[in-house]
Amino acid sequence: MIRRLLIASALLVAPTMLFAQRSGRTQADKKTALFDKQEMPKGLDLRVRDIEDQSPLHLLIDKRKDLKLTDAQLSQLKDAEGKLKDKNAPLYKAVDSLVRATRVTSDASDQDKARARMARSDLKDVIKSITDNYDAAGKEAVATLDAEQQPKAKEMVDKRKEESDKFNRDRLSERS
Repeated sequence: MIRRLLIASALLVAPTMLFAQRSGRTQADKKTALFDKQEMPKGLDLRVRDIEDQSPLHLLIDKRKDLKLTDAQLSQLKDAEGKLKDKNAPLYKAVDSLVRATRVTSDASDQDKARARMARSDLKDVIKSITDNYDAAGKEAVATLDAEQQPKAKEMVDKRKEESDKFNRDRLSERS
């Protein structure tokens, strides 16, 4: 009796296992419009986080050990960074919205493409405003440091500004 039961169950289970192993396609292999790269809107590869990371105050706080900042100086820089973030908060929201507005699909109408070009132009203006705020805050922060710390801090801030300018030019260029 047990032997017949084992044979019957083997005859039922074996084909099922073989079929499952043989059908190599899974749901993950199937093409979906959601993840199809040709269907995705093309636009700028820019995040608000990228812009926030360009802050000279953020840099000075990160390099506090290299600059040998005192606790009072560090506290002052953190307060200034908070004020700068508050000042730039509406600009960051505008960046996020404008980056989305620059995205168009390959089959977009001329009107949509023109709207994306206008958004790109507006985005350049907003990023210029943010970098102007960063420059002013960086100069102010460097001025508050000791005479020994200022040259190294100024060098760091100037280098970050050059890198940021290059990054923004690359990301906002027409070819992207």
